[in-house]
Amino acid sequence: MKKININWILAVFVLFTAWSCSEESNLQPEGQWDLSVPSVAQINGVTLDEANPNEKISFQWDAAVSSARYGVYYTLVIDSVDAQDLSNPILTVKADNSGKSTTASVTYSDLNDALYMAGYKPGVDISLKYSVVADCLSKSTTDEKQFTVVRYDDDQLFLAGSATEVGDNVTNAIKFKRLKDAAAEKLNVYEIHTSLKANKSFMVYNGKSAKAISYGINEDGLLERGANPLSVEEEGVYKIIIDFDAMSVTYFKIESLGIIGSSLTNGWNSDEDLEYHGDGVWQSDISFVSSGDYIIRANNSWDGIIKKVSGTSNTVAYESFANDKGIGIENIPQSEVGYYTVTLTLNADEYSIDLEKAPDERMYVIVNGTDTYELSMVGEGTFATTSYIALQSSDQVIINTESDGSGISYSTTDAIEAGSGDKVSGSGVAQESTNPFSVSLDQAFGFVINVNEGTLDWHYYNLKLFHWDDDADGGWDAKLEAEMTYAHPFTYTVTADLSADFESKFFSPWDIQFGAGATDDMNALVGTMTNDSGASNFKNISETGTYNVTVVVADDFSTATYEFVKQ
Repeated sequence: MKKININWILAVFVLFTAWSCSEESNLQPEGQWDLSVPSVAQINGVTLDEANPNEKISFQWDAAVSSARYGVYYTLVIDSVDAQDLSNPILTVKADNSGKSTTASVTYSDLNDALYMAGYKPGVDISLKYSVVADCLSKSTTDEKQFTVVRYDDDQLFLAGSATEVGDNVTNAIKFKRLKDAAAEKLNVYEIHTSLKANKSFMVYNGKSAKAISYGINEDGLLERGANPLSVEEEGVYKIIIDFDAMSVTYFKIESLGIIGSSLTNGWNSDEDLEYHGDGVWQSDISFVSSGDYIIRANNSWDGIIKKVSGTSNTVAYESFANDKGIGIENIPQSEVGYYTVTLTLNADEYSIDLEKAPDERMYVIVNGTDTYELSMVGEGTFATTSYIALQSSDQVIINTESDGSGISYSTTDAIEAGSGDKVSGSGVAQESTNPFSVSLDQAFGFVINVNEGTLDWHYYNLKLFHWDDDADGGWDAKLEAEMTYAHPFTYTVTADLSADFESKFFSPWDIQFGAGATDDMNALVGTMTNDSGASNFKNISETGTYNVTVVVADDFSTATYEFVKQ
């Protein structure tokens, strides 16, 4: 049996007792040490500057000291001057160096946002107090000062609720777009495009935070802070307008948004609808078949019209709002034909229209193995000439997926021949073949090939000189219609008896209407002319006689040159 060393045990006991007494003497009991008050430096009033949102306001103070030399941590608290305590401040900021320093800073934007969230208005003096709280273990001391702040107007508005696209969580709320006038001055009017569920609730908030102020509708139908939730009776996509000057809420239900115009298949007769994708975005694939212009409109009507803001590349605005606020707008131009993905964005970030052409879809008309003309995709599997191709009956024509003819070739065995009328057209079978086809006459042709349906459509125009006397009996109805003869390439000629002081114009009714445009001279016997229904009539015949008339058109028939030569 081992013998226990009593002396060794006694020595360990003595050392342990001595260590315990020493440690206990260093831990001061609660209340037996003091924490001084931090002395906060006064700062002057501050006008927050929207142009410098990252500018900082610096706060300083003298340190609070623990009599026991314990570490002290600081927090800057900004609140209203009449706040009873610091339990629900406007803004709380930890001191620099993880709370250990005697300095702290707040950016203009952070303070401005916090004041807006607390309901303070811009442009007026706001009386605030700033406190520095010193914390040391279980003790705290505080010093405070007062100052004034003028905040800028950068107010934002958000939408959330069970009826909305984002649900009840306000941190996911959808942002409204704040509208501006022609001088880019902010209005107290906010707009949002979003889908809403029927008979579900939503509220308007001034921030994406649980502390945000909420606005609802009162018994008078006006917007009011903390009032009853809003709702709609019919599910759908809505434009919602909040006007804080009138404290009003306005709804416009969007059954459809589409584009309509001269560059589209159906012209100004019907809309090409865009599909709503959420978050204020509509998108669809649409075929543009000619150069021209178009507008966007709601519900297939002329009430909710959207146009391009003048001087911008793709920014859009509602016509009624733009006209009311003096903002210049115009139809949206489309110079190239093709099949495009059209995206209309109406959200807080932008109001814009964007077109993206299908990048990998190509087709070419190749003439005599050397001359190549690119077609444009105008629909799924459908390609059209972007301008007219001057062909002769001796030409050998093939259509190919590659510009050098190395791809898939398409041809037709159906006749492409002469016909009467203003616009002569026809359709044949298009099939994969390396055998070229030809046309039976010299003319400027347009082609549309649909490789999915296996069709090749073609057309050309016969051009006429119209000549009439508006002041004579019969007027327009008694006009001379002189059909012109086509000569390769793009040239039309006619010899006709013309009368002095009569008016003239060149037509292939009514697709082509050549007259004197804004920069053309209606009185000249030689000059330029423009294909435009609004172009002026020519008044260039001062002597009655027989005239040889020659017209040379551009390959897209947009302009032409002409010459009248008296025989």
